[in-house]
Amino acid sequence: AGYSQMVITFYYGGRLAGHITTSYPEGCRISLGHPSGHGEKLYAPDTLEHVRFPSADVIQNERQKQITKKLFGHLERGVLLHSNKQGIFIKRLCQGRVFWSGNTMLYKDRPNKLDRDEVVKIFDTNQFYRELQQCYGQGRFPDSRVTLCFGEEFPDAVPLRCKLILVQVEQLCVRQVLEEAGKPCGGSPVLPGAEEAQPDQVYRIFQDICGTRPLFRENQPIAV
Repeated sequence: AGYSQMVITFYYGGRLAGHITTSYPEGCRISLGHPSGHGEKLYAPDTLEHVRFPSADVIQNERQKQITKKLFGHLERGVLLHSNKQGIFIKRLCQGRVFWSGNTMLYKDRPNKLDRDEVVKIFDTNQFYRELQQCYGQGRFPDSRVTLCFGEEFPDAVPLRCKLILVQVEQLCVRQVLEEAGKPCGGSPVLPGAEEAQPDQVYRIFQDICGTRPLFRENQPIAV
């Protein structure tokens, strides 16, 4: 169960706006609100936990608040997240662009954009454990978090504190392993054994919970 749980943290303009630990084994949908009708249920049925973006009213700067609310208008359908022993997977539903960084990205020196309706593995748990084993004893640990940037290119030269909406996602189980590894003790951390990756299973999960209809398409032309 620890691998299905995710710690999700929201930052607006570099300031903490809220955080939540998910509990649904099938994953969650990060969006602006709860499904309002049958059509919305198709995008994220009851098997998914509904995680809402914190209100933009927590933003003190008035101009930043207005721009963020305008950006929210393109993020209504949000993203789907699923976590298991293999890693973290995402599916972008919203019209607005979503960029990301994680230990599976091919390019660390250019923006990484999520394509709509595609299931993408944004964190590899086994790769993290291998890197942690290599780094242990050197006083540094690999990054266990995935960062999602909504509406703005990322990663780029702009500091994180200047991004309007950042969401960081971390597997609860991995966070706990990292906390244990950071404690002053003699032995190396006991890391879980590697799991055989079964990506097809995750893709099927997303297909099952989203149905087989050609969903998530909008008529309104938005830059993606």
